[in-house]
Parts: sequence; structure tokens; C-alpha cells
Amino acid sequence: MARYQILYWEHIPLGVKATDVNGTVRENLPARFQQAVENAASRAGQTSAAAYTSMFKWGKEQEREGTAAEVATTIAKELDETWNETEALSSFEQSKKKD
Repeated sequence: MARYQILYWEHIPLGVKATDVNGTVRENLPARFQQAVENAASRAGQTSAAAYTSMFKWGKEQEREGTAAEVATTIAKELDETWNETEALSSFEQSKKKD
């Protein structure tokens, strides 16, 4: 059993960390996720270092069967396969209009 969390910039996932009795494993998502963060930050005018870094957050800690390495790899793959950039950026822009 491993515990894992997803690192987000606002609502865009960037990476996964998973921990088990043997330690912590981190898995970065593909470069298209970082590009999406840069696009969203630019659209929102959040280009200062302070504004940019303030948007990072860890998601809720969850558990999944497997080793930390297996869980980190599986979660990263699932995020990569299911994430829709257009939908995510649209959601981000809508949330910024409400602020």
C-alpha cells in the first residue's frame, strides 16, 4: 500500500509523489503539462515569481495498492491519458473571471 499526492499548479497536474515503507518516489508528468501551466499563467497575467509560485498546491493524500514506484507511475500515466488541456484551460479562465 502506498500513499500518494498530486502536485497541481492551480488545477493543472504537474507531478505525483508516492510514499511507502521504502521511501518516496516522484514522477513528473510530460512536458505538455508544464506548457499548459505557462499558457494559463500568461493568460491570467500571473507572470511574477511570487504569483506563479503561490499557485502550486498538493492535492489530498490518497492510498492505492502497490509500491510507491508502481503507484507514482500508474497515477502519472492515468493523468496523462485522461487530461484534456482545452477543457482545463477553459475551466481555469472561468474560475479567474469569478475572482
